[in-house]
Amino acid sequence: MSRLAFNSLRNLRTTALWLLGPADLLIRRLDGRGDLPPLWLRRHAGPVRNFESAARGTEDTLRQLQLVRETDQVLEIGCGCGAMVPALSRMLGPGGSYVGFDVHAPSVRWCRRHFAADPRLRFELAEIASPYGNPGRTLPVEDYRFPLGDGGADFILAKSVFTHLLEGDARHYLHEIRRTLRPGRLALITVFLFAKTAGRQAFPFPEGDSPIRWLRRQRVQAAVAFEREFFESMIVEAGLTLRSLIPGYWPGTATVPQGQDVLLLGLPEAMDTR
Repeated sequence: MSRLAFNSLRNLRTTALWLLGPADLLIRRLDGRGDLPPLWLRRHAGPVRNFESAARGTEDTLRQLQLVRETDQVLEIGCGCGAMVPALSRMLGPGGSYVGFDVHAPSVRWCRRHFAADPRLRFELAEIASPYGNPGRTLPVEDYRFPLGDGGADFILAKSVFTHLLEGDARHYLHEIRRTLRPGRLALITVFLFAKTAGRQAFPFPEGDSPIRWLRRQRVQAAVAFEREFFESMIVEAGLTLRSLIPGYWPGTATVPQGQDVLLLGLPEAMDTR
């Protein structure tokens, strides 16, 4: 399918979901879930059926690993329409704060309106070239700086972000995580990782032996996977260390990517103060 045909179909889907919005809102209010984003924004973030369950699963991981403290400054990369914001706001106390950024302007606008009453929360639009937002924008990803100063984040979350980045953008995001992460603290990212011996399996493109693969030929960034050793070398090159890996897709032998691998990243021990 050509890019033009795909964009036309996606626009039709968005319009259909927008028209279904009032009915969806009524149903959500009846079952006590009226605070969720509109249907079309939830679909932009991924399959609608996974919107709430994926957020709950990530919240469980954050709590079990005690990654967020009440006074933390949290940075979320690719916040979308705020799936993780309610959970993170519950973890933060009055002295904590949150900054989320995304390339999708409608999602950022919705978050700014919906969470406006909480002064701890701030949302920024990343005006960079991306297939997921900002049509017409030409600012390269490598020129974008995360909206925090050096060492300004006590915890960084990038849920379902690196699964949509190719090598150059992924390298830049890892460098920015290194720049903004406070010594002694951790970042949690999710990614699809595969072993060299796994074959192409769920990620059949491109042909041949490549450390980066994708799910759909015409929509490369719809789902991207990295060979584990290659991705770990990118982590080291960015000045980070891999502290822990919780397998989800790894070792990459599944024919359908049902889960994502959870990686905890920190600064090298010599630079850590913890």
